[in-house]
Amino acid sequence: MIEAHAAETDHAGARRGWRAWLTPPQGDIRTRVILIALVIALHNLLEAPRDAVTRALGAAATGALAFVTLSLSLWLLLLALWERPPQWRWLRSRWALALALALTLGAGLIGLRQVGVMVAATVQSPPYYPNDGATLDQYAAQQLLAGNNPYVTSDIVAAIHQYQQDPAFTTPLRDGPFATRAWTDYPSADERRAAFPAQTAGQPEAALGFETKMSYPALAFLPLVPLVWMGAPNGAPLTALCWLALVALLVIAAPRDLRLWVGLLALADVPLLNAAGVADPDILYLAPLFAAWRWRERGTLSAVTLGLALAIKQLAWFSAPFYAVLIWRERGWRAALGRLAGAGAVFAAINLPFFLNNPRAWLSGVLAPQFDPMFPLGNGLIRLSLSGVLPLAPTPLYTALELLALAVALVWYWRNCLRAPALGYALAVTPLFFAWRSLTTYFYFTALPALALLFSARRSAEDAAAVTHVGEGQAL
Repeated sequence: MIEAHAAETDHAGARRGWRAWLTPPQGDIRTRVILIALVIALHNLLEAPRDAVTRALGAAATGALAFVTLSLSLWLLLLALWERPPQWRWLRSRWALALALALTLGAGLIGLRQVGVMVAATVQSPPYYPNDGATLDQYAAQQLLAGNNPYVTSDIVAAIHQYQQDPAFTTPLRDGPFATRAWTDYPSADERRAAFPAQTAGQPEAALGFETKMSYPALAFLPLVPLVWMGAPNGAPLTALCWLALVALLVIAAPRDLRLWVGLLALADVPLLNAAGVADPDILYLAPLFAAWRWRERGTLSAVTLGLALAIKQLAWFSAPFYAVLIWRERGWRAALGRLAGAGAVFAAINLPFFLNNPRAWLSGVLAPQFDPMFPLGNGLIRLSLSGVLPLAPTPLYTALELLALAVALVWYWRNCLRAPALGYALAVTPLFFAWRSLTTYFYFTALPALALLFSARRSAEDAAAVTHVGEGQAL
């Protein structure tokens, strides 16, 4: 009788569990889900081709529209993560939730197609790399297997030829064939193709007009070494695994009744799937960075995962001070200093062999995005100048604005992080909105992890309440 009752109870609990997955979110949670769905929809819009819009509206209006779209998405993201989201009536209506669901499901259909593209890309040869960072990562792994320091022998010319890539997918520099161009006159794809044949493979120090350095920390290419050694045709298997790991972490972090929404939003995040399908290095650091924030109560594990993220991509560096502020406010300055020291030790252990072999080459590569003469690019503040809406200011002004935004965001977060911890994850990218190069990929991959962090706090509270309830029941 008791066993039958227990089985009936388990069955009823399973039914309630499935209903929980399908129950629409309510209250503030509904508002946050709708806002994040709108953010992802705006990101998808930014990823869409703009040629037709440019022909219809002109370059200036199209650029202003891209700037407004990115600005709106960033503003909505910050609103969604604040201690209490906006109480606008339309956000709490059924039609707003229906619109968010329609946008998510519509983009999810594209996402399903991109999952197929991602799977197919893992065996594609030659690879398709619309990002020269992916090309150089695979070349760096090959150079390491050959016994070379990739920071010394990195060669975009040799890599483009070896992997049969389109020279249009390179980063032009304002020197060599492009030295006399105006900063706002970004070389077109055809111009890059025309200038590339004059470059000589095997002489990276003589390459002019193109970024040829290994510009990421060492963990960006080290995971590719076993793939290259086994003869994998490209790095897509690695980015596909990183995407799967990230989505799994995001879904598991959420309470049961929100996991379906998190999964749907992940499938609707087309830029994230696009990046995974073309082995974009931007996706590699996302899972360890999210894990560092998600598991911040586990000191050593959190520090290690933060160190791994820092050792993959410079974008993770912007998150470190916000993470440290949160740990300081929650656990004290000693804990914050210990976490940063642990993360720094992991970063150093991975990068130190390459640095000691040739300090100048390592520094020149990792700091190339800051010091090499790259043309301005992106949809942040710089887009208004690139479109002719505003005059282009000197480079130091954008750096000053970026540093000022970072300082303001850190001070604000210091005062408010205990009220809205997840907001720091998104605030970390806001300074890049004012940078000389504010690529949309800097902002695409923040919304979902930040939302999952916010949801994880609710799940932790529910788990703690459940443990307390069980303890009280046993005591009775």
